[in-house]
Amino acid sequence: MALSTTGFDAVTQELKRMRTAQAPAIERAVKDAAELGNKLAVDAVFKRYGFKSRSYVENLISVSIHPKALKAVISARYRPSTLTRFADPRYRTGKRGQKVMNGFTVSTIRNQPVWFKGAFTVTGRNGNHLMFLRSKGDNRWRELKGQKSLYGVSVAGSFGVIRDDIEPPIIKHLRERYGHYAK
Repeated sequence: MALSTTGFDAVTQELKRMRTAQAPAIERAVKDAAELGNKLAVDAVFKRYGFKSRSYVENLISVSIHPKALKAVISARYRPSTLTRFADPRYRTGKRGQKVMNGFTVSTIRNQPVWFKGAFTVTGRNGNHLMFLRSKGDNRWRELKGQKSLYGVSVAGSFGVIRDDIEPPIIKHLRERYGHYAK
């Protein structure tokens, strides 16, 4: 942030002095607002989308603070999440009274479940669990070549949706913290 005026050396000096005096207060206010923004983002994404664990969202949303530029950046991972992050297994009673797998209930948006009756999971090459879907009477599911696994929303995509909702509280907090530190 450059401050300069032409022809008024005393005014330029005063602007630089004011900026130097206020930089620590602005820096602390930006740091506090970034931490609040991270917390609000994690809470809003977890509340709106059906991720199973809050820690998964916390690990994929990060904050970087740049004190010299007086700025903070909140970012998230763009890779889509596998549907197993949103799924609960469904069971039915079999012929002999035992529990039999009957697909998965997937809720990418919280409290809006969808039943995938022919869904099944396999363990992928990296040890992650992947979900596939077969239709009734389709026995090709035994061969996974050419089939695409099912994915849900990414943390960054969900963060992009809730970003406008969390912006006003962050601005309010930034102003309050700056007012507190500038005294």
